[in-house]
Amino acid sequence: MQIRPTLRPILILAASAAALLVLGAGRAVGHPHEWIDLRVSLLFDRDQRLVGLEQSWLFDPFFSAYVVDALNDERPKRSDVREQAEAIAPEMVSNLHQHGYLNEWSFDGQRLDGLNGRFVSTRVTRGQMELTFQIDLGSPLDLSTGDFEYRVFDPTYFIEILHAKGHRPRLNGAARGCRARIIEPEPNEDLMVYAADLDRDENPDDGLGTHFAERVVVSCPR
Repeated sequence: MQIRPTLRPILILAASAAALLVLGAGRAVGHPHEWIDLRVSLLFDRDQRLVGLEQSWLFDPFFSAYVVDALNDERPKRSDVREQAEAIAPEMVSNLHQHGYLNEWSFDGQRLDGLNGRFVSTRVTRGQMELTFQIDLGSPLDLSTGDFEYRVFDPTYFIEILHAKGHRPRLNGAARGCRARIIEPEPNEDLMVYAADLDRDENPDDGLGTHFAERVVVSCPR
């Protein structure tokens, strides 16, 4: 079995290990198969221009134990868990670069490319690994001249990425009156049935994940 290209940023271990992950889970049917709880802080400079986003990804317990194998011990040592997470986390962020960090950004309706990310920190709490990294814009954006939008998603929908329950994107240093709205996805029934019927190792139509992605619109007073 081969790892889908969109999964290589996260499933960075050997393909054989990924195959064992699938076999160990049985013949699971339906997408998604991994889950990420997302927390986002939008970062503004002294002139109240948007300069980047800090994102924290909290992986589900199953994937966390797959990446940090010390979690599979009967009584995992905190030091071993921490060391393993810290060893692998920077590489995860580095590998995300070639896939745009699974982010899609736009400003005033125009897509933004050339995003640059860097590792910030990692931790493991209650058996779940959390990865925090920052993505910077090439140039600061004045949101008084247009709306900024972002989506974070896996195009194959193998992984579901949604903002953590009760979490609203934070606007650190933004002008008074700026706000961020989360627009929930509304996939039709046919798409939901199609996703539910997919086998774990079956390639979905391109862009399936876009239909299940949250869209966040950030607007500031004009």
